[in-house]
Amino acid sequence: MQFSYRAIYLSGLTLLLLQVGCKDKTSTTDQESTERTAHFPVADYIRSELKEIDSLQLPVTLYKSGAEGTDTALLSTAECTNLAAPFMEPDLADPEVAGFFTESSFADQSIPSITFNYTSKEETMALKRVDVVLKPDPSVSDKVRTIYLEKSFMNGDTLVQEKLFWNDGHYYQIMRTKTTGTGEPLLSQVKVVWDPTE
Repeated sequence: MQFSYRAIYLSGLTLLLLQVGCKDKTSTTDQESTERTAHFPVADYIRSELKEIDSLQLPVTLYKSGAEGTDTALLSTAECTNLAAPFMEPDLADPEVAGFFTESSFADQSIPSITFNYTSKEETMALKRVDVVLKPDPSVSDKVRTIYLEKSFMNGDTLVQEKLFWNDGHYYQIMRTKTTGTGEPLLSQVKVVWDPTE
């Protein structure tokens, strides 16, 4: 599914990386861009993926494991959307949020891929890190391969740490660890799959 904001943003970034890549003969190019606050629109991208799942009425399966055991169930598209909410909050493209993040990017010509890394500069921000990996394509807009997010926040007296992974067109996964005081961490995992080949 083509996404116009993503296409415009990625085309410009690809041209910039290609220009830098032509000047540097090494296999990877590192470029810090701390002054710019226009970050990859992760929340918009996730919404476009969820809209595609809903419009195609793809079968969605939930795989869940944790202290309560394991379970597999079919999900409605509404449930799929609700479970994906942590990927969209906070919205990295929101100018009020973007200012708290530093962007770096590099192109790996051996794969080929372009990775955008966003790291929080604010200690109190729940979202700590975002990695967006793209497959460059000069004939059409670049394609998202994966998105990875890390969060860490307090919920009352419980430390919650989340690792979220989105595999374009296939599935998303959320690993959550909850630690209260000096107690043992409780790990839970949710994997939501809409690609029948997974």
